[in-house]
Amino acid sequence: MGFRHSGQGPVDWLHVLCAFLFALALAGGGCAPKAAGPGSAGMQAPDQQTACAPVTTPENAPVPAPPREADFSAVFDEHDHLFGDMSLNGDVEDGEQEDAAMTQDSLESVEDVPSVSDIVLAEYEDWQGVRYRPGGTDYRGVDCSGLVQAIFRDAFEVDLPRCSTDQARLGEAVPKGDIRPGDLLYFIDRGRKHVGVAVNDHQFIHASRRKGVIISKFEGYWSKRLIRVRRILDEKDQDALMRKGG
Repeated sequence: MGFRHSGQGPVDWLHVLCAFLFALALAGGGCAPKAAGPGSAGMQAPDQQTACAPVTTPENAPVPAPPREADFSAVFDEHDHLFGDMSLNGDVEDGEQEDAAMTQDSLESVEDVPSVSDIVLAEYEDWQGVRYRPGGTDYRGVDCSGLVQAIFRDAFEVDLPRCSTDQARLGEAVPKGDIRPGDLLYFIDRGRKHVGVAVNDHQFIHASRRKGVIISKFEGYWSKRLIRVRRILDEKDQDALMRKGG
């Protein structure tokens, strides 16, 4: 073996050998796992696994998702028709709900149309207790024909004559058993003619000489003294009043 003349070691082949061994070491390392030792029984220690890729086993292998069918139910109506405009459909539905709510509110707010009987009773509330005064026509005092004239003028917009005799010539005669609200009832009261307005088939409003404006029943005293019934308001007039709401 030769040495350099400088006395510093062997010749250049030693360096070549070191480089060869280093390259061999690099070629034998890298990502390949080491062989298991005799006592490992074929098992590989955790620190001997490769760091380049995770180890996949049957236990932790990812399970593919099952195939799904597309769900288009949200865009079809109950008849399996495709909605042409979803926003328009929502507006229509809201409008229908609003119309239904308004209809319900309107039905609740509508009051019953007053009947002729209700109208006469309303007039009685204004005149109740007003004293009897011969020839009177206002709240300071009123007689029987003056009260009838005022009721028909204010409640039914019908102008009647001032005298009960002239009033009795109007309308049509009605049997005593067919009295309706608004009919004129004529009595003989202690030898005098007396008139009132029927509230229903068993009550009437009139101006009593003793008690003023009151409501009386046909029972007893007055039923025996009823001599005539006149109907001023026919069925057409009553229907018109119902449509006008009184």
